[in-house]
Formats: sequence, structure tokens, C-alpha cells
Amino acid sequence: MKISKVLSIGVSFLALTGSVWAQFGQVNPASLRKPRPRVIATSDGEVDDRCSMVRFLLYANEFEIEGLIHSSSRFHWLGNTWSGVEWINSQIDQYARVYPHLRENADGYPTPDELHDKVYVGNIDNVGSMDKDSPGSDHIVQVLLDDKPGPVYLQAWGGTNTIARALWKIQHEHPDQVEKVNKKAIVYIILDQDSTFREYIEPNWPKLQVIGSFRQFAVLAYSWGNLIPYPQKAFFERPWMEGNITVNHGALTSAYEPLNGAFRSEGDSPSYMYEIEVGLRSLENPSYGGWGGRFVEEKPGVTNVWKDSEDDGDLFKPIWRWAEAFQNDFAARADWSVKSYREANHPPIPRLAGPMDVEVEPGQTLNLDLSGSGDPDSDKLNFKWWEYREASTYKGKVAITDAGSAVATARIPADAKHGDTMHIIGEVTDSGRPALTRYVRVIAKVR
Repeated sequence: MKISKVLSIGVSFLALTGSVWAQFGQVNPASLRKPRPRVIATSDGEVDDRCSMVRFLLYANEFEIEGLIHSSSRFHWLGNTWSGVEWINSQIDQYARVYPHLRENADGYPTPDELHDKVYVGNIDNVGSMDKDSPGSDHIVQVLLDDKPGPVYLQAWGGTNTIARALWKIQHEHPDQVEKVNKKAIVYIILDQDSTFREYIEPNWPKLQVIGSFRQFAVLAYSWGNLIPYPQKAFFERPWMEGNITVNHGALTSAYEPLNGAFRSEGDSPSYMYEIEVGLRSLENPSYGGWGGRFVEEKPGVTNVWKDSEDDGDLFKPIWRWAEAFQNDFAARADWSVKSYREANHPPIPRLAGPMDVEVEPGQTLNLDLSGSGDPDSDKLNFKWWEYREASTYKGKVAITDAGSAVATARIPADAKHGDTMHIIGEVTDSGRPALTRYVRVIAKVR
């Protein structure tokens, strides 16, 4: 049984959003929780969308889900390889069967009825159809024009046409709200699956932040076997998938559609993995990188569109470098579907001594301290510090001493210039099964 009495703590960074120390090492995830990202997912219902939705629902407590909308793409539309408009509700019915266990393991899971109420049919008649309103597009308009705080992440698992219709309606019927929507909406596109983004959204909404996983998503799509290196590849093959996800893990994961027992495709999962709060701070800037990829401005000063960026010369490494961690996290969520809180594993809680953003001098020694970290299941913790060089603007190397310890030091290079930044990642991994990882990101900026 979770103990809800929370100890008073000092000012510190809690990488597991909303978690705090509590008596006997237990946590109350609802305490001090930041507002969850507001998300709307639009989907064309392809098999990889259906697989992505299984994972999405296991993480439903991490988001404020505002809409699950059937849309179209150049691959799927009404009457053409079409999965219908009932599959999302069907998966929510499967979610309902494991909901009591999920709710026991973490706070914030929406009820099945709440999720059913968020399902809408968008613009599905044809490829790029945005010539008329739909219940889905009207719902997007309603959400974007409301007064609730926080950004709204519009995920395009298929084409952007339903999102485009909503933006068109705001532009033409609510022109006084355009600046509000520019600041409020963030679009995350997988592949770009119809013409409405380039032909309508980009030229008419140049200030709107758009994150385009135009190619990087493929590392979790059908060609994953050619793009993920060993040893990460083992976390997608049949023995791991059947041992951790698809067999004996409840009704929801039984809806997953593997290929010969192995991972099939979740090309759309990066669109919401980007918004799962694990401590990497990726929502602060697309160039920081996280589970959903890393991005660079496509046309600096012209539009607010961000495209895939490489890590170490590899376009797909910004996602696969985290594969062991996010697949183990997926496995833990599958366990939550069938296990009690005592039986399951839960993420560790990094606590950084000091600020996440620090000003430094060339040649300075920077102290890095995660010794106050803990674990809700009282598991032993392992630590790792490393520099995320591709996210840093300083292009040299930062030397880290005691990188495998809770307390380490980083030497700021003597040739670092004013304004240079260095991103130092601290990983905290527990000894539970599956082993779970959370992070802190320290950004050092040269004065």
C-alpha cells in the first residue's frame, strides 16, 4: 500500500514530475505535480498507429489528453485501406480492463469513460481533405481557443489535414486569436503524410512551432531492424517483446500487433514520447533532445519549423540512444497492467543538489551531485554522468571525473567562449526489474 504522508523537502529538482520524498521511501505522484502536457493525437489508423496507441494509453497518466481524433493520410482514408472509426474506442475498452491496476501503480490515469469522451472523427474523406469542418477539427478549435494554461501539443500520426482545417477556421473566423494560437499550439508531425502542412500551415502560420520528425521516426517504424544497432536491437526482438509486453501482460498489450512476435512498428510513438517528462527537459527547446528525438531549425528567422538533427553523424541516434531506457519503461508499464504496486517497479527519483542552469567560467570545476536521489521501491541506484555534446554549443569535450558516481565533477574547458553551453546529463537507474532510468540535465553557460 502506498503511504501518502509526504515529508517536507527543501528546494531541489525532482526529475520524476510531481513526485516527492515520502515516509519509508514511498511516493505520492500527485503531490507537487507540474501541469501535464495537453495533447491531441490525430491518427489515420494504420497498424503502426494502433501499436503506438497501446503504448500511448499505458502512459495516459502523463498527459492531459484533450482529443483522440481519426484523420486521414496519403496512405489511409475513408474507403482506402481504412481501419474504420471504432478501433480507438476498442483499445480504450481494453484499457478499461487493466485500468484498476494502472491506477494502483500511479495517479493521474483518466477513466475509460473520460477517454471515450475524447474520441472524435476528423477529416477522413480523402487525402489532405480540409475543405470542410468536422467534429475533430471543431474540437481542436475549441481547445486552442480555451483559456486553460499551458501549450497544446497537436500530434499528427497521419496527415496534418484535420489540424490544418482547425487552423484555417481560426485564421478566417477568429483572426484576433491567431497570435494566441501561435504561442499556444505546438505541432509534432510524423513523416508529413499529406500536402496540407507545406501548402497551408507553413506559409500561413510561420510563427507556429512545428516539430517535424520527417525521417527520424523511422527508427521506430517498419525499418527499425536496419536502423537500431546492437545491443539496443535486442529490446525489440521476439524474446524480449513476448517476455515483457505481449504475453501475460493484460488486455491492453494483448491488442499490440507484433510481426512474428517481434516489435512491428510504432512510427508515431516519438510524437508523444517527446512529451513524457523524464528529466531531459526536451520540451524547453527542440534542440535539447530526448526520447522523442532531437531537432534543428529548418529555416532560421523565416519559420518556426524544426527538422531532424543528427547525433554523432547518425540521423537515428537521437532516438535509439535512449532505447534501452524507454523500452524498459514500456515493460514496467506493461507490468503495471497486471501487478500490484508492491509487485511492480517504479522509476527512481533524481534529486540534484544545486540549480539545473549554472553560469561558469573557463577552467572552472563544476560540482555535480545526485547523492540525495532515491527510489520509491527502495532499490539500489546506479549513476552515470555524460556530456550531450550534440546538444551543447561548445564543440569541444568536457572532462568528467567520477562519472559513474552520484557525485562527480566537470572541468569547464579553458578555451570555452562567452555564451558557450555544455549539456551534462545525469542518469539515475534503479536495480529493479525492469531497471528504470530518470535523468537530470545541467546546462552550464559560460559567462
